[in-house]
Amino acid sequence: MRKLFLIAIATLSVLSASAQGEARKWHYNLGFGGELKSGNVNSITLNNTGGIERNDSVLAFDANYAIVYGEKDHTKYDMGLTGNVKFDVFQYSRWSPFVSASYLNNKFKGYEYKLSTLLGLKYRIYFNKRCDYSVSAAYVLDYVEYFAKDRLDDRFKPQVSRLSLRVKIKEKISNAVSIKHTTFYQPSLMNLKGLASVKEDYIITSTTTISTVLGKHLNLDLNFNIEHRSLVPDGTKPTDIGGTAALRLHF
Repeated sequence: MRKLFLIAIATLSVLSASAQGEARKWHYNLGFGGELKSGNVNSITLNNTGGIERNDSVLAFDANYAIVYGEKDHTKYDMGLTGNVKFDVFQYSRWSPFVSASYLNNKFKGYEYKLSTLLGLKYRIYFNKRCDYSVSAAYVLDYVEYFAKDRLDDRFKPQVSRLSLRVKIKEKISNAVSIKHTTFYQPSLMNLKGLASVKEDYIITSTTTISTVLGKHLNLDLNFNIEHRSLVPDGTKPTDIGGTAALRLHF
């Protein structure tokens, strides 16, 4: 776990150092907090997040990671790593194509690893200086290695194609407080074909973040997230709920 943390910090440091020449376009952040979970893990879990982004009207870039860790009486009850890289083309236009890749490792959710690649198109419904409402549709290809291989059957495929539908709302409530909400619905393409023999397979994730400015480079983020998977290995719960409070440094 310590190695993962050091690698993440080192990567963020290298990327942020390379961004100094374009300080107005590049931004980076580092956060530490705690998460109250219910589902496959019922606990208070420590988390560390970090990221770097490049805001540009032609090509935008965003890379981030999150590490969660929980231990009691020298026994780990939660540990996971997620990472995401995304490129947006013409992000401030009405229509914007994008491509992204994400990685997840968390045996408590049943994943040895999950690698997702995504290609899609975003449509901005309404936007001004204080708000931005958008929807998107994308094709997703998941590569999955499940942790509990002995509890799997032929429903669980190592490679799954999905449709990803997303709603995103960003609203600046005041000069110090903003809110962002994102919901994804990702059904398997096999389900969309209407095959009666195919077990229903979909993923729903929803995240709401309230961010409060505490200082020039310091924010307090309150997050509430829900993830529901219709298809999980035996012994794994389909729904995870989490609430996070974290201090985030941003530059």
